[in-house]
Amino acid sequence: MKRISLFLACALVPLLVAGCGGPPRANAALTEAREAYTLAANDPNIADNAPVALQEAQEALRRAVMVWEEKEDADEVNHYAYLAHQRVRIAEETAKLNAAQKEVEQVRNERQQVVLEARASEAERAQRMAEAERANAEAALARAQQLANQVDDLQAELTKRGLVLTLGDVLFDTGQATLKPGAERTTAALVTFLNENAGRNVLIEGFTDSVGSDESNLGLSQRRADAVRTSLVSQGIAGTRIRTRGYGEAYPVASNDDPGGRQRNRRVEIVISDPEGNIPDRTQ
Repeated sequence: MKRISLFLACALVPLLVAGCGGPPRANAALTEAREAYTLAANDPNIADNAPVALQEAQEALRRAVMVWEEKEDADEVNHYAYLAHQRVRIAEETAKLNAAQKEVEQVRNERQQVVLEARASEAERAQRMAEAERANAEAALARAQQLANQVDDLQAELTKRGLVLTLGDVLFDTGQATLKPGAERTTAALVTFLNENAGRNVLIEGFTDSVGSDESNLGLSQRRADAVRTSLVSQGIAGTRIRTRGYGEAYPVASNDDPGGRQRNRRVEIVISDPEGNIPDRTQ
């Protein structure tokens, strides 16, 4: 495949940074998507092995910039920025898959060369080794493809702490910690992911806005985190794989000065561990 040209990447930067109307206005989702795309576009491995997926991410990011410049519609911008971010991750996984496939082909060619040039006994030994390497490469390819599909189904965000699935307060009545009927559908993809990845655990963290006392907010956030835990356990996930923590109004993701910001702060974040079950401590 042809690498996305340096000219194309450079041509996109002014549009992403300034649009058509001067200095950029702040939009966190758009900024994060732009940074993720820039890192991917500058990675030769991704540019060589996943140009189509990278172009799809570029197109989603272009749409996000256009909507922001023309309408400043935060919801629509966030939608396209999310698509761009997801497609960057798909490009990263696709690059890994294609690189692994190249390794498989290389192993196959090396094995054939050994069979032709080596003595019969050495050729047989080399063939067994090549088969094992090929099996490992193909297994890695399958695992990477499965993980890419699962991450896409989860619609989780890749952060420094790992994969994070954010649930809004629409799953709860105002000021309550009881999940609304049908909430299991929201966590179904997570249950499937955990069933297929037995080594991974989750940390469920509850957050509120700044309305109310610190004590009541802390209690509500803990009860909401516990309610999500109960839902996962009721769907077959072992309780030993789930920890909960309520933070109250700490760690806001938006301003509490307006209704929209307060709604974003009223959330439950589900942090998914690495394959060995490790979850880094929260630092911010």
